[in-house]
Amino acid sequence: MAKLSAKKNLSSTQVLKTLLVLLQGNYTMQELISKLNAGESEPVFNNSVVSKYINTCRYVGIDIPKIHNRYFVTSIPFGFELTGNDIGILEIMQNIIREEMGSKCNKIFDRFLEKINRYSNKKIARVEKETYHMTAELFELGVSEKRKVRLMYKNKVIQDCIPIGVVENKDKTYFHVIYKNKEKMIDASRVSGIQVLGEKYIQNFSDQVVIFELKAPLAQRYNLRENERLMKNFDGHSITVSNHGESKEILFSRLLRYDDKCEIINPKSYREEMKQIISSALSNYGEV
Repeated sequence: MAKLSAKKNLSSTQVLKTLLVLLQGNYTMQELISKLNAGESEPVFNNSVVSKYINTCRYVGIDIPKIHNRYFVTSIPFGFELTGNDIGILEIMQNIIREEMGSKCNKIFDRFLEKINRYSNKKIARVEKETYHMTAELFELGVSEKRKVRLMYKNKVIQDCIPIGVVENKDKTYFHVIYKNKEKMIDASRVSGIQVLGEKYIQNFSDQVVIFELKAPLAQRYNLRENERLMKNFDGHSITVSNHGESKEILFSRLLRYDDKCEIINPKSYREEMKQIISSALSNYGEV
């Protein structure tokens, strides 16, 4: 009985050692094994053992997704909650240190933030088809709290973006973001992981209003979208519609299908861009 108890205690200790290393960084399996064996007189950790210990942590409520072959501790039952006010105070402190102090103080504060992040309600999730609704909620959290999101793509590229919203189009889910001052529609199937960052952003963009004209017979059967208003009723020839806040990529894709029955009136930049798209398409077919 004493031997059995000792064996159980050893396993418990090894589980805690594994968790301790996981809390220090986001590591691959081989990196975890190397770090864990570094403190042993002889190698006792291997792929099978570490996988078992990670699953034990998951069993007691610790979220440890695997993204880009690295393990992330994303939620722990004994982690502390960071409120919006807490994040705001940390942001003010960070700005002061960035502006008033040297690189050494900045590095110390960055390490401090990293430790807080690992033990707090960090928001990160693996994007999978079965959990799109959960990751969409996480993305919307970034929108509502005006915090940047980190998208981790299946090709290992990582982008920190300003989130605008989740868009459903043609039975596909897209993350509508601003990356490097450009709007992008990111197919959710390309994303392997998403994280809500502590960094806030200033919303310096507004919902674009696009006005376009539809000609008969399309004008007579056109159904207004939820974000559209009729500016001019059908007069026997056409209608005029205002579209509020729809992604430019999706709007252009739809309006192009209407061919010569559709004409963008405002803004002029959209009008010119549409003309350029049509001109380029025609030139590819030798019609210009």
